[in-house]
Amino acid sequence: MSDLVLSRDQGAIRFIAMNRPDKLNAMSEALVDELAEQLRVADADPAVAVIVISGEGRAFSAGADLSDWDADNPTPAREVAAGLTRVMAFYRQLVTMNTPLIAAVQGYVLGGGCNLAISCDLVVAGESAIFGYPEVRLGLAATGVTPNLVHQIGRKAAFELLTLCENIDAQQARGFGMINRVVPDDQVLATATTMAEKLASFNGDALWLTKQTLRRAADLPLDRAIDLGLDMGFTAKMYQ
Repeated sequence: MSDLVLSRDQGAIRFIAMNRPDKLNAMSEALVDELAEQLRVADADPAVAVIVISGEGRAFSAGADLSDWDADNPTPAREVAAGLTRVMAFYRQLVTMNTPLIAAVQGYVLGGGCNLAISCDLVVAGESAIFGYPEVRLGLAATGVTPNLVHQIGRKAAFELLTLCENIDAQQARGFGMINRVVPDDQVLATATTMAEKLASFNGDALWLTKQTLRRAADLPLDRAIDLGLDMGFTAKMYQ
């Protein structure tokens, strides 16, 4: 285990923090790999009821670490494909986890860092938080972050954020439906912890079934979503 990602437990809550403050927690390949592993371990641990993700220092994450890119020495196509596949597997992991995820964010929440945050079930943002997707402005296609964003906020709003590349503040992000609460920066982690403690106090099976139903219903027509709710309700009764 490296020091790129810090982990600690407080009761049934697992706190996981990206630890590259000098790089604004830019998401290098090594950091993404370590974060994915830490989340996998936490999700498989029956003693962990809730996971809180944060970033050390003054930023949650400034997005992809562009120092991994070398414009003068283009990466071979197979390596590009392998890297993109790994990143997309990480994004898929985030939205299919069983354990509730809470993001506690402040400062820059950009690109892949923004996608990480909004992939969580709940997001608490500090008043200093700045959200955005700079990929297109930097000459990069925003293919990796597009699927989750458009699913969450719709085509028009997603197109605006992804193509105009204009950063938004925490209140605007809340208006888009990307985050849940905006609090003073010094209360971000405390607020996320309070929310995590509340979730951890509930029946774990009920919380798990609710999360699974919500995730699956979001992608279904209403009529089929109602059928899903009925089926999941019967499943819940079996465990009572």
